[in-house]
Amino acid sequence: MIKNILIGFLILVSAFFIVFANIKANEAEKSAMQAQLNLELAIENEAKAKAQEQKAVEAAAMARIAERKAIDLAKLLEECEK
Repeated sequence: MIKNILIGFLILVSAFFIVFANIKANEAEKSAMQAQLNLELAIENEAKAKAQEQKAVEAAAMARIAERKAIDLAKLLEECEK
């Protein structure tokens, strides 16, 4: 009698752990899928950041060129006013 109760209890515990392991495996699979999506998004954001960086470098170069032209024009204006 006690032996049968113990076997029944162990079967219930085993079934619980099987269900629990299955739930955790599903959660792990969902986490892996989310991690893959996050990786793809990070790669996409990195590419966008590089493009923005290139635009910023180009804008800074254009600003330096405009600054040099402004300085040259200011000098030319000074010379003309003399």
